[in-house]
Amino acid sequence: MATKAVIYNNENKFLVLKKSDKEDINPDTFDIPGGRMSFGEKLEETLVREVKEETGLDVRPEKVFEAWTFTKEDFQLVGINYLCQLLGGELKLSEEHNDSVWLSYDEVVKNSDLPGWLVETIKKANLTKSGS
Repeated sequence: MATKAVIYNNENKFLVLKKSDKEDINPDTFDIPGGRMSFGEKLEETLVREVKEETGLDVRPEKVFEAWTFTKEDFQLVGINYLCQLLGGELKLSEEHNDSVWLSYDEVVKNSDLPGWLVETIKKANLTKSGS
């Protein structure tokens, strides 16, 4: 099980990360922060911990907006996506990522470099944010 965070800041921009070329799943592609649960953790604990480890940022999970599954050769991963508000912290990427950018919703939708799944995920998160 894994959790992922679509993080927005007070300028209503979304955080997009670039994965390191050393990552085993989809290296050198765009992503959002998150990761796998440790045994006994709650979903939101996993999310907050993973975001802090990968970005140095503190977030408040606001709402679950999507569930997903990913399969690769010999394993399957199930995940939950949360809409998260940035609370603070200093952006400092872990070795899992080598770049980051804050993008407005329009910049996300018009960015042809982003994978389709990521654009669709941020679209869903934005609808969730607008509806809250």
